[in-house]
Amino acid sequence: MKSSIKKELLIKIKYRAMTLLARREHSFLNLSDKLICIFPDESKQVYEIVLELKKKNLQSDLRFAEMITTVRIRKCYGQNRIKAELKSHKIDNDIIELSLTKCDADWVKIAKKALFKKYGLSSCDEFNDKIKRSNFLKYRGFTTEQITECFK
Repeated sequence: MKSSIKKELLIKIKYRAMTLLARREHSFLNLSDKLICIFPDESKQVYEIVLELKKKNLQSDLRFAEMITTVRIRKCYGQNRIKAELKSHKIDNDIIELSLTKCDADWVKIAKKALFKKYGLSSCDEFNDKIKRSNFLKYRGFTTEQITECFK
């Protein structure tokens, strides 16, 4: 009797995991955390199921990193901000570098687009205005070199 209850529970956990993955990509940590919130007493089983899904390539940290990278680039974020977000999801540095390399982004062009979206075509003549815009780009995750290139 207990065996059938345990098997039923594992099926429920796996079904919920697959439902979450069908909606969008999740990192290993993110998927595990969500499932543990739903099944708090079954953390060991949750970990085993997520590991099984990872082995079957149904859960992939690389696909998750590529998705986050693509979405953040579309929202005009820089590579430093994207790296920080991926690190917060416990994605390996190798995967982070691979996803940033694969996207082949022109970071200066993206930084200029971010400035345009925020400030429009208004000129940037005053020193304080340049500082404000530089800080905005720094917050968005662009490097000092990329920011300098924007103001040339």
